[in-house]
Amino acid sequence: MLKNRLERIIEIKEKMMEDKEREIEAEKAQLDAVSREIQMVDADIDEAYQKITAKPLKGNDFTVIRDFIEYLDNSKNALKREKESIEEKVSLLKDELVELLKELKMLGTLRTKVLNALKKSSNRREQKLLDDIALRIDEKKI
Repeated sequence: MLKNRLERIIEIKEKMMEDKEREIEAEKAQLDAVSREIQMVDADIDEAYQKITAKPLKGNDFTVIRDFIEYLDNSKNALKREKESIEEKVSLLKDELVELLKELKMLGTLRTKVLNALKKSSNRREQKLLDDIALRIDEKKI
């Protein structure tokens, strides 16, 4: 009975590990998407700076491009904060995964001990039964 419970707990822990691994993969994909978006914003900022430095601009055009660059900087900062948040979440998920691995290893050790104890108990019962049979045979001979 204890063996079956341990098997079920191990099965549940393995399922939880698979779920955590999927979550980590999803978060990493999101992290990659945010990183690509940051690179695109950087490219837009560089392009806007090139427009400013390429030729003399009127005051209104300069203000529009400068405001656009400021908007892009704000967007980039927001994306960086989002990236840091995702990285923290991935780190927490990895920590949880490590804890699950530790629990799974501990449960595996416990399962081995229980199986050994069951085997030992079974061997003792079998030996006792064989001893009883041997005693009965000896009694019949006498």
